[in-house]
Amino acid sequence: MNRNAFYVSLLALGVLLLLVGAFFATFERKDVTQPVAAHGEASFNRFFALEQMLSRLDFTVSSQTSLNPQQMPLRPGDTLVLGDDVSRIDVDDARRIAAWVRTGGHLLLSPGSVVAATHTPLFEALNLLDARKAEFACSLIHPVGGVGDKENDDVQLCGQRFRLNPVAGAAVDAAIGNLQDGYLFARTKVAAGTVSLLVDMDMISREQLRKTAAQQFGWRLLAPNLGQGQIYLVYALDGMSFLKLLLLKGWPALLALSLLLAAWMAMRSERFGPLMPAPALHRRALLEHVQAAGEFIYRRDSGRSLHNLACQAVLTRLRRRDPACAMLNGDALYARLALRSQLAPEQIAQAFQSPANAQAFRACIITLARLRSRP
Repeated sequence: MNRNAFYVSLLALGVLLLLVGAFFATFERKDVTQPVAAHGEASFNRFFALEQMLSRLDFTVSSQTSLNPQQMPLRPGDTLVLGDDVSRIDVDDARRIAAWVRTGGHLLLSPGSVVAATHTPLFEALNLLDARKAEFACSLIHPVGGVGDKENDDVQLCGQRFRLNPVAGAAVDAAIGNLQDGYLFARTKVAAGTVSLLVDMDMISREQLRKTAAQQFGWRLLAPNLGQGQIYLVYALDGMSFLKLLLLKGWPALLALSLLLAAWMAMRSERFGPLMPAPALHRRALLEHVQAAGEFIYRRDSGRSLHNLACQAVLTRLRRRDPACAMLNGDALYARLALRSQLAPEQIAQAFQSPANAQAFRACIITLARLRSRP
């Protein structure tokens, strides 16, 4: 290697080392959190974040879509959070929940529209609400203890206030609002249990729990029985059947499909053409043909050939079913047939004689047909 090539390689190596040193001198490792759209259970479970937070704190918690007693055996000390419309709770479940609350349970729910909620089975069983309408209001909730960014961690609780009857209002131990103007939040005692009413459950749902004030407020909401029993988070109740939902919600699609089907049938009906005439009826039915053929053969020899064919058919069938009859003739044969068919031997003997007239022919054929039909 000549000296010039050596100097060039040395220079290139020096430049490379300088660039690598500059990179490591200016490089700064930083974790970047990129928010993405919710997927999986987080996309439909409004309490998914609350469930994960409580699970990491070692509380026993589960999300439910049903009030089935087998899946949710409510016991004193448990907490039930209802995140769906309480009007969908039937009378039996409402009585069970109300009885559980009075034995020491903690129920957290939102009354929604007070006028409608007053007449629901659950609130009728609890007997808490006053049906008088209250004003819309908002309350700003700040984080306690100076934790976090105050501007970004404040949450606002807004909604139509609800009123409590005097008995429930006298037992309130924590509230946002008052008995005269109504409440945005109220926690009242019901016998040995507790009912917490919150005007809007979004305060502890989904993205709201990112804020410190929402986390602290949610902790205070769950405080009465926290750590004593299991926490049930009911984010939705089982809906109506598919057919009922289709009729109530999907009727526009059904109407459009019906119109499209009618239009398609109208378009294709042009290819049908005129109606074809009904085929002409035959002049004789099958039985008429058989009867006519029988009458023709009877007129040829007064029915003797038909009678002989009927007798041969009976004897052939008898000898095939009872081979011992092959050697019998006359009265012995008639007696054997009478024993098998439970008919009189004289009647059987008369049937094997050539008929003298049409009436006798008919009687002989009837007797022979009965003999042939016997097993």
